Parts: sequence; structure tokens; C-alpha cells
Amino acid sequence: MNRKQFLEVLFDADHVSTCGYDDKGATYPKPVFPDLIPDRGTKFSINPIIDWRNEENVLKAGLFSMLFEMDKTPEGKRIPREEQIRLFKSSGLPLSTMMWSGSKSVHVIVRLDRKIPKDLFKPLWEAIERVLTKHGCFIDPATKKIPQISRMPESIRKLPIYDDDGTIIDYEDSKQDLIEVRTRISLKQIASWLKENGEKVIKPKPIKPFVPIKSDKSNLDKWRIARKWTENKHGSYSSTWTTGGWVWLVNFGINLRKLECSLDQGVNMSRIEWGQWVETNLGKRDIIEPITKGWSWLDNKN
Repeated sequence: MNRKQFLEVLFDADHVSTCGYDDKGATYPKPVFPDLIPDRGTKFSINPIIDWRNEENVLKAGLFSMLFEMDKTPEGKRIPREEQIRLFKSSGLPLSTMMWSGSKSVHVIVRLDRKIPKDLFKPLWEAIERVLTKHGCFIDPATKKIPQISRMPESIRKLPIYDDDGTIIDYEDSKQDLIEVRTRISLKQIASWLKENGEKVIKPKPIKPFVPIKSDKSNLDKWRIARKWTENKHGSYSSTWTTGGWVWLVNFGINLRKLECSLDQGVNMSRIEWGQWVETNLGKRDIIEPITKGWSWLDNKN
């Protein structure tokens, strides 16, 4: 069992993919055979590409593979490597490859024997994820991407070593181990496994045209209803959040628009309740930005 066998399961002889030491490096095209066999890069595109790695070019080249990765419980407790392997295997998932990231997670790829239509990809991934969750495999939702990258087996990655103050003082080598290579999987196999586990692919409902909800309620009432709707789906918002606040407020803005709440009054009431700022990965932003983005989204969508 080696990298060549791993790549032969995932790619055809004429496929082009990527390989690099980081996400950016794993963007540019390289012929899979023979270039990726000796490549020392640590990340690669699990699907073939054309020109460079993005959703459009993956769909042109052919969407075949899905990645499932876990490393911890919902409570944040780290799951040991051998336990991750045991959980994946005990789930019975028809998988194509399994490898160790070299740090904290096991990566499993399901490579189908035919192209996955774009509109099937997300509901199929989600159906598989629901069954894996039943078996104790808590999958990282960030792996649900069409231009998905994963770790290249047999490559060496550099893991930082920290001192007591959290400062990086050195790096250590860690191998990304190849654990198992099987074969390509049919949709029939996946459908049978889903059925055995009481699941099925739930196709998205057709999008209905947006019609505002007519109401004689005051803007305060509408603001409260929009807040309740958002909390029911995304939890209770707090101005102390360091992540997730932007997305919550965008969805809150969408609900304000559905209820025909005044945008100005909706923003003012939100500032009274939560303050002026929301924390994002780009620093503090005015709360008006995500709320307005959500409020305008339905109109821009149509």
C-alpha cells in the first residue's frame, strides 16, 4: 500500500490535480501521473481540476470525491487516532481511502465510480454525515466543499513546538500516514448503507419567490419575532462572541426583511440590545453591516 495506489483509486490516468505545502500552494495544476507520486507537498485537491482549484474548474473536470474528517467530540474533547480509526470502520461506511493527517485527525475519502451532480453533492454529503454522527463520528463541516483539499499521504509536515508562554520555538517532523486503500464506490453501495442506517438523501426543496409577510405589528414586535426566528435556528446571539456573530446577524437581517421591519429601526434596536460592534476575523465591524447585508439579500437574490 503506497501513494501510487492511493492516487490510482482517486484519479484516472489523464487527470490533473494539485499539490502544495499550504492551501494556496494546493491551487495550481499538476498532472497526477507521474507528478504527484514523488511530490513532497502536504496538501492536494481530492478531485481533478482544470487550470486551477476552484468550484467551477472542479465541476468541469469532474466531481467524484467527498472528504470526511474528524478529530474531536462536540464538547471539544480530542479523539485519539486509534479511536477515530475504530469509529470510522465500525460505521460500515463504504470508503475508498483512509489516512492520518500527521497531527490530530483521520481523513476518509469516498470516491464514487461516476461523477456526482452538483445538486446532489451537498445532500449526499449531509446524508452520509448524519449516519456517521450516529456512529460517533463527529465530522468537521468545513470539509463539505466542492474544491476540497486533504492531506497527501507519506508527506512530512512541520508541527510547531511551543514554550510555556505559547511562543513557537521549533518545529518537529510528522508523517502523514496512509492507513487504508480500498476501491471506488458505487452510488448503489452508498444508498444501501444509508438505508441500513435509517437515512436517505434529502433533496432541497425548490426555492419559492420571496413574498414579504404582511403584518400590522409594530417594528418592535417584528424585531422581537425576527430575533426569535434567528435564535430558533442559530442559538441566542451574544455581543461577546468572537466568531459566528456576523453570520447570525446576516440571518437576523434576512428575517427582519421577511417581516417588513424598518431597516433603520431594526438596526437602532439591535444597537440598543447588543451595542454597535460585532467581532469578526477582520476585527470589529459596525453591526449595521451584517444586518443590512441580510436585509438586502433576498432582493439581490431575485
